[in-house]
Amino acid sequence: MGGALTRVYLFCMQLSASRKKFVRAYGSQEQESFLDGFVHAFEYFGGVPAVGLFDNLKTAVVKMLSGRNREEQESFAALRAHYVFEAEFCNVRSGNEKGQVENLVGYVRRNALTPLVEVASLEDLNSRILLSWCDRVAETDRVPHTDETVAAVYTREKEALHPLPAQPFEACRICTVKVSKMSTVTFDTNQYSVPCVYVGQTVWVKGFVDRVIVVAQNEVIATHSRCRGRQQMVLELDHYLEVLLKKPRAVRDARAMHDPRVPDVVRRVHAQMRARQHAEGDRLFVRFLLLHREIGMKRLCQALEEAERTRTYHYEGLHDLVMKLTGEAPDSPLDASTVPADLAAYCVQKVNVRMYDRLVHGGDGQ
Repeated sequence: MGGALTRVYLFCMQLSASRKKFVRAYGSQEQESFLDGFVHAFEYFGGVPAVGLFDNLKTAVVKMLSGRNREEQESFAALRAHYVFEAEFCNVRSGNEKGQVENLVGYVRRNALTPLVEVASLEDLNSRILLSWCDRVAETDRVPHTDETVAAVYTREKEALHPLPAQPFEACRICTVKVSKMSTVTFDTNQYSVPCVYVGQTVWVKGFVDRVIVVAQNEVIATHSRCRGRQQMVLELDHYLEVLLKKPRAVRDARAMHDPRVPDVVRRVHAQMRARQHAEGDRLFVRFLLLHREIGMKRLCQALEEAERTRTYHYEGLHDLVMKLTGEAPDSPLDASTVPADLAAYCVQKVNVRMYDRLVHGGDGQ
């Protein structure tokens, strides 16, 4: 993946009657990956089976009780309630009870991923390789003890599936955290920024497979791509603009300003404004950055690139460039007919220092 040998984990589901398979790869075996697999599997099958047969995996089972009874994970129970299906768990060390899927991971590895495939990302692996393989084997494989293909039997089995709910299940791990003084929340050792007005408040963090969402008072206040490293900081410059507006000198060294996601043109134009106007340049640049909330970062960067081309390094000029990009200002220069006829003759007289000498010493300044 991306030129590097990468370990992935396979979520596998197979329908009982048709043997229709669904396989999806994940970068971890976390609970949110397990839940996300169900969401994609049910969408792929176009419905929900009435009963599912499961092993006693930790992502679904908290505690083994007597017989086949289990204390389920709260999130797994919520998933079952959302899609309305029954879960039956195998006896311990009884692989024969789920023989259809017991060796499915190995089967997929040998048939779909051998020899090693080269992909750009997990999404590429899932869509281009694994889903295509599922579709292909459904057309060629035969259902045991019949002469029908998997696809043919699946057509009839699909009619017996329960319909999908109106909204998919939120396949995430949820926790409550307190926003730190650095205006960040911690999830799986990594810190993610939120708007600085929430410092000290308790918020909800939803960890999905590919993103982290922060919620306060039923409102999404921050969304980040999920970081797969450890002890990392994922910061959004926008979350700190109000603080930087009060302390503009800090913008040069602010960690959020040097985040790789911040375009280089932002730092280059800021350096020019700082060199020309010092602290006032810092303050006006932060004020200009706030415009991205109205026009978007893409338009803002276009204005900054034009500013570099025309060497426009002051707030009023930057603002005019934004107005032109958004169509709120005319692109043509001021019409000559509206300029006073004698304006071109206006000039500033050169200072004569002898006048100052006359005031100080009197006489003719000799």
